[in-house]
Amino acid sequence: MVKMKVSSSEQKTINEFFRKHVDRGYKNPMNSVRLSVDHTPEHRIRIFEVCNALLEEKIPFWTEVRLNCGCIPDIVTPTHIVKFIEVFGTEKIEDFYSNKYDKYKSAGFVTSDFIFIEARSEFSKNLLW
Repeated sequence: MVKMKVSSSEQKTINEFFRKHVDRGYKNPMNSVRLSVDHTPEHRIRIFEVCNALLEEKIPFWTEVRLNCGCIPDIVTPTHIVKFIEVFGTEKIEDFYSNKYDKYKSAGFVTSDFIFIEARSEFSKNLLW
């Protein structure tokens, strides 16, 4: 397995993000897809498709990362695009804002730190840019 190379500035951004926001009790390898049995099959497939698109673009990512604020975003991309990619299966964007967003906000994140992807809609890489 060949490890993706990141620039020193990207590594600095990654290290700062993980030091500040990620629960150190959990180990999350870069570019490794972790799936949850609690997600729908469509949700898991969409996460895989998003991660595959990120790999093709050589964008480092992490999945199922436990943040210090208690949230577990689907995909974390601290060096590119946005910080978080959330995939919606059974929940809706309104559920995210009413149930999770305040925790993210208390950790200093804002709406522009997120991309939202619908699991039941057809996936296109254009949704990521």
